[in-house]
Amino acid sequence: MAPGSGKTKVKTGCRTCKARKVKCDEGWPSCRRCLSTGRICEGYGIWGGGEKHRHPTSAVHSTKHSEIVIFAPTPIETANKDESRCLEWFTHRSAFKLPGVFRFEFWDKLVFQAASTEPAVRHAILALGSAHKREGRVSLIPALDITPDKEEQFTLQQYSKAITYLQPHFSSRENSSVRVGLLTCLIFVILEFIRGRYKTAITHLQSGLKLLDESQARSDDVESYSLFSEPCRDSVDAWIIQAFIRLDVQTKLMGQGSHYLNFIREDRTPEIPTHGFAFQSIHQARQHLDRLLGQILYLSHEYRSQARRRAKIYLNSYLLRQRRIEAKLGVLFPAFKILRENQIVERVSTSNVAFTLLHIYYLLAGIMLDTCLRPTDQLRYDAHTKSFLAIMDQMRLLAYITSSTVLYKVLHLPNMSSTISDLGAFPPLFYLVTKCRVSWIRHAALDFLKRLPHNEGIWTGRMISSIAEEVVKIEEGDFYEGVAATDEASFCSASDKLEVLQPVLPESYRIHDVKIELPEDYAGTVTLRCTRGLEDSNEEVITRDFVYNESAQRWVIKGRKV
Repeated sequence: MAPGSGKTKVKTGCRTCKARKVKCDEGWPSCRRCLSTGRICEGYGIWGGGEKHRHPTSAVHSTKHSEIVIFAPTPIETANKDESRCLEWFTHRSAFKLPGVFRFEFWDKLVFQAASTEPAVRHAILALGSAHKREGRVSLIPALDITPDKEEQFTLQQYSKAITYLQPHFSSRENSSVRVGLLTCLIFVILEFIRGRYKTAITHLQSGLKLLDESQARSDDVESYSLFSEPCRDSVDAWIIQAFIRLDVQTKLMGQGSHYLNFIREDRTPEIPTHGFAFQSIHQARQHLDRLLGQILYLSHEYRSQARRRAKIYLNSYLLRQRRIEAKLGVLFPAFKILRENQIVERVSTSNVAFTLLHIYYLLAGIMLDTCLRPTDQLRYDAHTKSFLAIMDQMRLLAYITSSTVLYKVLHLPNMSSTISDLGAFPPLFYLVTKCRVSWIRHAALDFLKRLPHNEGIWTGRMISSIAEEVVKIEEGDFYEGVAATDEASFCSASDKLEVLQPVLPESYRIHDVKIELPEDYAGTVTLRCTRGLEDSNEEVITRDFVYNESAQRWVIKGRKV
């Protein structure tokens, strides 16, 4: 249906019935209307089905709970040479780079299959590919008085077309329309992150999460609707939901976004056996970790919300939920370590990068879980010094692996930005800098953070390192003036007796809440808001406004000389 045609009705059914303009009974894998007339049923596009799936070499395998659909590459039609060139870039650059080291079928199969049949998805990936190609070669600050260049115009045109083709799907409650809407929404979020339109990206993400939440409510009554199946299923719906969970966790780690996706609450997931649990793959380990992080973040959010409203808090209930998550982490982390030990993985490989990142996030999850019900008790983080050190050890390993000549060529293709859409090193490094009060450890993490040139979805390297540096300055102030610097060797030789090496930063210096208010784009202002307790039980709120300095290529305090 062409934009502006005036028709808004979405016709469902197999391709054959839609081409014949007759009502389809939507039988699976082939509709009975086609079979009864001897015609070949061409299936339901990216959602599978069709005569070809009845062959013994079928790509659809029935299981007890769901169908596993494996797609073959499908040619994608484009209208002109500009679209063809952009599609080629997306196929060989964007779709390879953006997922990072945790590739899965959403990028390798679903996006391309959807783009081959759904115009909304096709134009969305063209807009994404165009923005990704343009990133890094133009000014980050939009000029208000200058017409967008040719590439930006192309991006906006494709963006507009995607929205136009998406409109009919909004009025339909069919599962296929929901999936198209969710897919397109995911692409829009990543597109806006790349363009530096943070607030717009979060708005898109919230819209998608809300649609997921509504779909979850409907799925309780519709047995065949599998969007909210358990993790680790290999299906279209599982790929979509996993992509949303990854973006959701990524934004929540920065304190952004809403708290939809209620299905990741710990009381909605099946219990994990305490004995004999094992991961079958690194992908399965990542799926479980994402859900675990989501549960921790939700528990923390709910507890803090109650505390802010000064509502009655049933602490025992929260502690019980905390212990349940702790039990899961107690099972998952050993299973992850066994998987890592048993896998034959080359030391310099993307698989080892993925394993190292997972190790870091499991360590991070343990700290977050232990402290999530103690939002103002900043001394509690001192009990996790060994975990902070372990995170830094894994960060050094990560730096060693990724700096190798062979892997560098794989991870950093020429003439392309280093942006990825998935989780990487930024969230744990930022957490370490802001929560570890062992001065030399946090400063080592800060130096590490400042050397990272790339972006990870909402986590922009230049922005987050500037904010982290300012947090340290606010907290430490003049406390360590005149105190000799402590190096790593002396710390390790002191058997972790930290108080012998450096004075402990008093609680009165520590910030118990760090909030980041993101701008609409690089022309806007980033606001850092910190809260620190005072001796009279009151609180001090400290704010800093950052603006982007293009000549210095970093975010600086507004009014402060560079």
